[in-house]
Amino acid sequence: MRVVCFHPARDPVMCGDGPISIGSAPGDAVVLNGAGVEPGHLTIADDARGLVLQVRAGCQRIYVNARAVREQALLRFGDTITLGANKFLVTSDAAPPDVDSAPGLVATDEVVLRSVSGATSGQALHVDGELHMGAGSRHFADLPYACRVARVPGKLLFESGSNLPRINGWRRNRVALAPNDQIVLGEHRLVVEAPGLQYAQHLSSRPQPLPQPTEAPAVDPAPPTEIWWLIGAAVVIAAIISLFLYFRW
Repeated sequence: MRVVCFHPARDPVMCGDGPISIGSAPGDAVVLNGAGVEPGHLTIADDARGLVLQVRAGCQRIYVNARAVREQALLRFGDTITLGANKFLVTSDAAPPDVDSAPGLVATDEVVLRSVSGATSGQALHVDGELHMGAGSRHFADLPYACRVARVPGKLLFESGSNLPRINGWRRNRVALAPNDQIVLGEHRLVVEAPGLQYAQHLSSRPQPLPQPTEAPAVDPAPPTEIWWLIGAAVVIAAIISLFLYFRW
């Protein structure tokens, strides 16, 4: 993960997979100052549930996307955390790939952008071919810019004429989206839900099966020539027995 402090502004801090400690102690991975900031104030760890934020017992509450958190919260890349006068983002290690360089994926039956903030929280926007948002559209018309999410062959495209949108915390205006990516458009937060696309990523990561060897034709245990030899031998034996009986009687 990557922590980007923008108030006060400073260089991003690369933190790997964590867990990381954030607070006022010199040994914290991200050192913050100001009233209310304690040593080891919070930790962020990556486990089976995703990114988990834990506030140390006895420390004052923090805010995740303006929502108060006193003990624990699940995070997504692109979430904003406020601790005292400090504001910072938790982002993915690398920026989302450009559409032209992203690996191709097979088509998915359903793609939904799920709103996770504000008055539209829980609302699902279906991407049937192309979905327009922002200025001039019926979705989030309060934005000063326009953007769209489109299903192109093998990929899910996000495109905007502005550099203000954030994808997983990175400012980007043309990227290939993946399942669970978070799109931040001003005060609006949307999460990509695309089970079929996730399955396609799984398939593309699996090793290709080895070609199966061609089976050789089965060998006939009794070729026709052997059968004729057996018949001939039986005839000879029968003739000998007949002659023996004839001369004996």
